[in-house]
Amino acid sequence: MHSLKKNRSIYIFLILALLVLGSNYTIMVIQPFEPVTDTLILASLFDLTIVLPLFFYLFVVRNRLSTITLLPVVIAGFWFAYFIVPHHDLVIFDNAKYGIFALEGLFIAIELFLAAILLRKIPALYKNYKKQKEIEFYYPSTLRMAMNTTFGHRKLIDILVYDFSILYYGFFSWKKKWDDKKNIHSFTIHTNSGYFSLFIMLVHAMVIEVIAVHFLIAHFWSPTIAWIFTALDLYALLWIIADYQAVRLSPLVINDGKLFSQVGIRREIVVDLKSIKSIQPTSTGKKERAREKNSFAITLPNLFEEEPQFEIELIEPAFANLPFGIKKEMTKLYVTVDDKEAFLQVISSYLKR
Repeated sequence: MHSLKKNRSIYIFLILALLVLGSNYTIMVIQPFEPVTDTLILASLFDLTIVLPLFFYLFVVRNRLSTITLLPVVIAGFWFAYFIVPHHDLVIFDNAKYGIFALEGLFIAIELFLAAILLRKIPALYKNYKKQKEIEFYYPSTLRMAMNTTFGHRKLIDILVYDFSILYYGFFSWKKKWDDKKNIHSFTIHTNSGYFSLFIMLVHAMVIEVIAVHFLIAHFWSPTIAWIFTALDLYALLWIIADYQAVRLSPLVINDGKLFSQVGIRREIVVDLKSIKSIQPTSTGKKERAREKNSFAITLPNLFEEEPQFEIELIEPAFANLPFGIKKEMTKLYVTVDDKEAFLQVISSYLKR
């Protein structure tokens, strides 16, 4: 219930942020209310440097994250305002710019301080990582456990693990293969699916978009904004590549009375097999599945959508790890694997015990 409220508050912030950003962009760039007066410019600056960070604090930071996380929101809000307003003749822009430079300096100093702490603990982190690698099956869970052991349980760790996972799978996992450990059952989920075809299509589309969007924005708007959008598009492309590599290297695993699953870099779950109530061919319709709030899909997107092979109900909920440290209770699993007969046999054998 707590995780559901937390997720809802994040969605509320995203909606409010889009409203603030969209309305200010419309007024300053599209300019339906010509001319853009100094009062409107001041209102836009207030919205993006005060109101937006306030929403971020109320719906995301409060009781969850450090208030230091407000700094990048204030900085990003100011520079967004700086690039969209038609002129910078107001004295407040010069004063605010120096203040933002000071905030950026403070943020960099904090990051350097944290980096120094991290460097000092790298030997311990490496030792803990090697130890966890013998126990865990997937890179994100291995790194998360190693960092929690080294630095203690901190919410920032989940965010860092997500970012490091994108870098690891995107750049450093191309030649790696899944290494089956002894006495475990592993089931791939991508070999017989159309996910690879979808992946190739998305990569081609993203490459075309990166080039086209860059030149369009640079020509009709601003070269600086064009590079910002290009950086975001390249990050999205890296995310797509990392997700495919994670799928390839992360089969579903059954070991020591538990089911382990990591679906790309999008979600993870560990289920105690004793908490499984039943397994059967999927009978829940597509629309009903879309309305379910506590179901976990161990399936992959496809060019031609297919029904999941199995529907697994749980007696007790299991917690799923979602991006950026979000956790959510799950009471049902939908599963599609490449060897469904072997998977059903293994699960059924545990249910009979």
